[in-house]
Amino acid sequence: MLALQIWTTIAILLRNTKSKKMKKLQFILLLVTLKFCALGQTNTTIIQNGTYHLGNGQVIENGVLVMENGKITFVGSELKVLYKNAKVIEAKGKHVYPGLIAMNNYMGLNEIDAVRATRDYSETGLFNPNVRSVIAYNTDSKILPTASFNGILYTQAVPVGGIISGSSSLMKMQAWNWEDAAVAIDEGIHINWPSMHLSPYSGEDAEKQLKRTEESIAKIETFFSDAQQYQLAPNPDFNARMHAMKNVLNGKQTLYIHTDEAKGIVHAINFFKTKFPNVKLALVGASESYMIIDFLKEFNIPIILNSIHALPQKKADDVDQPYKTPAQLVAAGIKVVLSKEGSWEARNLPFLAGTAVAYGLTKEQALQCISLNAAQVLGVDNKIGSLEVGKDASLVICEGDILDMRTNVLYAAFICGEPVNLENEQVILARKYKEKYGF
Repeated sequence: MLALQIWTTIAILLRNTKSKKMKKLQFILLLVTLKFCALGQTNTTIIQNGTYHLGNGQVIENGVLVMENGKITFVGSELKVLYKNAKVIEAKGKHVYPGLIAMNNYMGLNEIDAVRATRDYSETGLFNPNVRSVIAYNTDSKILPTASFNGILYTQAVPVGGIISGSSSLMKMQAWNWEDAAVAIDEGIHINWPSMHLSPYSGEDAEKQLKRTEESIAKIETFFSDAQQYQLAPNPDFNARMHAMKNVLNGKQTLYIHTDEAKGIVHAINFFKTKFPNVKLALVGASESYMIIDFLKEFNIPIILNSIHALPQKKADDVDQPYKTPAQLVAAGIKVVLSKEGSWEARNLPFLAGTAVAYGLTKEQALQCISLNAAQVLGVDNKIGSLEVGKDASLVICEGDILDMRTNVLYAAFICGEPVNLENEQVILARKYKEKYGF
């Protein structure tokens, strides 16, 4: 407002002044004044007196967090610097968390499951490493705000289908378009490992099933070998699929192996460690990983556990084995990320972590499984995933425990310091009918 008043005053003087020297002097004065006003303005927000769950295992009671120009500049117990003109948010009795990261889902790539035209998460064919989910990401999706409402601020948009589905990207949950939403573009490629399970109900004998599995693995080996030779060729004719494999083969991109079976996990890891040792691996699904913990510890491969709200894979397993698996893996020193595949279902991510708490994890360990651990696997832990100085100010303020659906009530949320609109279609409908029936 002050800058506008000064601008108006000097503009009038410039219009009424005939001397060129005076006009030049007044113009310089205008620029200096506007610069001074700009320096006097601040984009600082202070969140005070809350309980801060940093995402790295630490908790600060009755602390202070400062956001400046989209970054966290202070988080601690006592603020010793005086900030003028800062916006202050009182968070007494509330809890502050890093923005949650939902891995292994296709939010933004799908709208209505029953309407084919709204599904943009798969392509025909078996090998599609050149398919990029980032350009299909729809920031106007009605699903995304329902997930942000539960504290999820970032999502890994993952393609599905075939043997190699394509590349995933980490996206902001709110942005104008996919270019603005992108945080880590083409950070990994996803492969669906052939099932090693011999089913007595498939209608085929064991020999035929085994032969089909061996043929699929042979196709994978041929494809990776061809891609490797393509990278070594001096001037090859451009091939989009072969070209897309470059960063996987040199270890700059993560290869996400999707398989639930213990036998499949062992076979896939041995396959790549033996034949393509430079490939950086991560496991997705891995519901039977608890059976091979010692083997997994040897290779130090992160695991993205998919939907622990499920029945066990084996009939002989405890009925609550999926609930216990995260704690068993974390206790063994394995990096664990919790995820929920699909689109609409992914919003329940914090409650998966809450279930893991009931079965052995601490609350801070469970939080780390949907924040910092995910950021580390995605290679963006220098930007997001925890409340630490220098990182993006992407956080949520919650009325209670974010992992408990009874108290997961968001007071506010920010992505890179910008407020997140927590309104969504379901909130609007709930308000509409509450007003109608006087709830």
